[in-house]
Amino acid sequence: PGSLDIEWFRADSDSKGTWFRVRLGRRIASPKGRVTAMGQEPMEKLLRTDFYTFNIDVYIDTDRITGSGRMDTLPGRKVGIAPEGAWEKAVVLTPRPQVARAYYLMELEKQAEDQLRADRGRVTREEIDAMRSRVEADLDAQVLFPERIRVRGREVHFFVPSGFLGGQARTEWGYSVMVTGCDIEGIARVVDITAGRPFNLMVIPVGPGLNRDRFGLVNEANLDQPPIVDIVASSVAEQQRVLSDYDPRVPRLAAIPPISPSGMPPAAAPAGQLANRTPAGPAVAAVPPVTGSGAVGGPAAAAPPPVQSGGNRDPGAAVPVPETTGRRTVPARLKTLNTLRSDGLISEDEYQQLRRKILSEI
Repeated sequence: PGSLDIEWFRADSDSKGTWFRVRLGRRIASPKGRVTAMGQEPMEKLLRTDFYTFNIDVYIDTDRITGSGRMDTLPGRKVGIAPEGAWEKAVVLTPRPQVARAYYLMELEKQAEDQLRADRGRVTREEIDAMRSRVEADLDAQVLFPERIRVRGREVHFFVPSGFLGGQARTEWGYSVMVTGCDIEGIARVVDITAGRPFNLMVIPVGPGLNRDRFGLVNEANLDQPPIVDIVASSVAEQQRVLSDYDPRVPRLAAIPPISPSGMPPAAAPAGQLANRTPAGPAVAAVPPVTGSGAVGGPAAAAPPPVQSGGNRDPGAAVPVPETTGRRTVPARLKTLNTLRSDGLISEDEYQQLRRKILSEI
């Protein structure tokens, strides 16, 4: 209890960027002395960080215009972001940042190639290479997996350079923050490869029974609820309302609202102007914005003061985004996989599992 509960979230200015800081309800577990489920290898061989049990996503609305930006989240979260917090930048803390980025990039490239082939039919190698360059550039401009990380007791600090945010974090921006359990090996599990499940970026899912690879439901319960353990919200009641505001029949995802430490509300979109970069698939629930009224007091500063979290694990639900079909250039994917193995970022078991998956798509 408390291992994945946020007590506070804050951002502090640095001469070269911003340190995001999160305090959890319990001392952060270290991977030292632990082994992986697959291959029983020491976790320290695969992890360049001193934590392994959680991911923390921070979706940042920098323009503060309702609906202007993205309202999706990374794969496996099974929630959206409220229009009032439509984001331009995402910072995703995970124990395996380089691996997470590589896997996510491969998935985005596969989706882009599927779309390219659907639109044009036959495509050239040059068109595939140009597509891959665009996808990688877009990813690097929008999503950062921090590698400069410090773990101290119950706190984890992660650095975001000014070049990514366009400066230091600001109090008037909106921040949608969520915590998920991290499955550091789940990407390569045979069951996920053979079952045709939607892509999941290192998130422990919700499922029936009591097993180490899921948040178990021992009684009849909603298996569609998102695997979000905690969010930053103004109160426990607000967190409960947000995570339970969904409808699997529509389908409509639960939508995480932003917190603005300054209390600044978002501006309305210009009349007649539709939001851009909104995700395809299920519509996102319209949730009223939450301002900084529930935040810990203190004067406005160059970086947001602490914001109180909204409590413990609460029920909610979402509908998975349908997985894409098709294939992308096999040599490029195998090259990425070989690089991850040669750099010691994935184990031999992970390499073989993913290699078989890639070759099965030929």
